[in-house]
Amino acid sequence: MNLMLVGPPGSGKTTVGKLCAEKLDRRFVDVDEQITAKTGHSIPEIFSEQGEMAFRALESKAIVNLTAQDNLVIAPGGGALMDPTNRAAMEHSGLIVCLRANVDTILKRLEGSHERPLLKGDREGKTRRLMSERKTLYDSFPVQIDTDRLSAAMVAQLIVAELLPFQELVTTPSGVCPVVLGETTRLYLPRLLREQDLPEPHLIVTDTKVGPLWAEALGAKLGIPIARLPAGEASKTMDTVRELYETFLQHGLERQSLVMAIGGGVVGDVCGFAAATYMRGIRWVNVPTTLLSMVDASIGGKVAVDLKQGKNLVGAFHPASMVVADPDMLSTLPPEEYASGLAEVLKHGIIDDPELFIKLSETQPITRDMIQRAIAVKLRIVRQDPLEHGERAKLNLGHTIGHGIEAASDYTLRHGEAISIGIVAETNLAELMGLAEKGLASKVTAQVEALGLPTRCPGLSVDRIRTSMSSDKKKIGGELTFALPIRIGRVEYGIRVNDELLQEIISAATN
Repeated sequence: MNLMLVGPPGSGKTTVGKLCAEKLDRRFVDVDEQITAKTGHSIPEIFSEQGEMAFRALESKAIVNLTAQDNLVIAPGGGALMDPTNRAAMEHSGLIVCLRANVDTILKRLEGSHERPLLKGDREGKTRRLMSERKTLYDSFPVQIDTDRLSAAMVAQLIVAELLPFQELVTTPSGVCPVVLGETTRLYLPRLLREQDLPEPHLIVTDTKVGPLWAEALGAKLGIPIARLPAGEASKTMDTVRELYETFLQHGLERQSLVMAIGGGVVGDVCGFAAATYMRGIRWVNVPTTLLSMVDASIGGKVAVDLKQGKNLVGAFHPASMVVADPDMLSTLPPEEYASGLAEVLKHGIIDDPELFIKLSETQPITRDMIQRAIAVKLRIVRQDPLEHGERAKLNLGHTIGHGIEAASDYTLRHGEAISIGIVAETNLAELMGLAEKGLASKVTAQVEALGLPTRCPGLSVDRIRTSMSSDKKKIGGELTFALPIRIGRVEYGIRVNDELLQEIISAATN
């Protein structure tokens, strides 16, 4: 997809654009320069001889032509996206980054330039007026970079490393699932769907919390009806799925239909399970809106609902046809939900990325690169073991005890909170069994505390936790098995644990 740089004159669009194009091995196109090349007239000449309206028509024609192409870095003029048609074409074409700078910085950068017809004459006065008139336009772009104190090289590096969408393909028994991560990816969903030869979605499934925040705007933009589930784990049931089947039928969904989930792990699980079983399986796209879902729940194709006896006991492997993760959507996530997602990022660091484990204590909020690293850990494991016959069991770190704690709390504990307690408990277990290196439990506990996550669940019933664990789907031959950490970056799975020792560990976690 294309990268487009917008912003006021002097914000650095051309200089930064050329550097980005060089780093990405793409062609850079300055829209004004292309107009000059095609007409044989400079921009000031077009303004002077034909007027601004004629120039804007040439500009729109150039933008339509460029956005129909791929793998470009495009720098339109400062006012090009005031035209909603131009803006819509660019939003569907790829990532738009708005470069900003204050007036003094811009005036300094424009010294000696004579190619700015809108600034001819009183340059300072006209620049200030132009900036004021277009402030609402520039403020409206979700991705912004303040370039006042950054060199062009630093801005280009930031765009390429942190903002440009990352895409990986996961091959599963049922096909290939692209995982796309990038700021504002939600805005060019139609393009992403076309690139994967997917039809326009027939229905969006969301919940009552995410609906007003993100799904309704996307539904209106795409012209798609919306089904809303009650928010929370309590709706992750067969009753909810049955209601969703009825909704699918009401909207005329057929075998070739596509449904889109927009929400956290519960929405993804319920929608994915309904898609897996409706008419023996229809395609679906997952747009996760929580950190936990972005780095874990949305990837790998496991979909399920809960029974009263335990979590995720009825489910299927039905990978989404595409996962589209937009970190911008995390902006509305409550702090406690964001912290809950950090538990899964931490888990992935313990499993296979020691550097990610260390970075978690140094960088908050976490960067796009850290989200990408966490996703990469799960992708590596899912590729090796898509149906959980072995290696994928490593991802159960913290979940054997954690799921028991979550159920015993009647789901008053968030999933990530229960998993953080489970990670600490299972690391203590590994050290007591002599499997983990000495001091690992204290290192993991300190990291969990630094992230603002709980390490214990005082007052919960040990018996209820054990009863909930007895229904865990990770049993082998009727016995619970564990994925336990050996050191940061290494986890072993399929480990059986002595009942007395397990009782001791759970008792310690509840005191």
